[in-house]
Amino acid sequence: MSTKRPEVQSSLDLAFTIRQRALGDADLASMQFVLGEIAPEWSVELQGICAEEASLVLLPEDGDDENGPSFVISRESYGFRLDQVHWDTMTEVGVFSSLCGVVAALRPRLAFCTAMAVPAGVTLH
Repeated sequence: MSTKRPEVQSSLDLAFTIRQRALGDADLASMQFVLGEIAPEWSVELQGICAEEASLVLLPEDGDDENGPSFVISRESYGFRLDQVHWDTMTEVGVFSSLCGVVAALRPRLAFCTAMAVPAGVTLH
């Protein structure tokens, strides 16, 4: 005989059966707004082979690794995963429970990347 109350058991079962929604146009618009505030020269694209595998890809102005890394946001069953891609190397930044957590982790990284960008008229020696 089980000592667990039936309502507790059923709520635990539901926690594992609810599927997270895939990244979509609303998430894309939200990240475009955030980038407009933090790093307006950056772009964000919704990419993937199907809706369930969609990712948000954040790119520097010309996509050049010399201008900084790119970032990939993907949806996992347990939250949002943020990865950094630089010089063909992918590094996990972290896993966050919400897109707000992802934005909080991105803010200092994007601020650093935009501060380090070389103006177009400057010659490097």
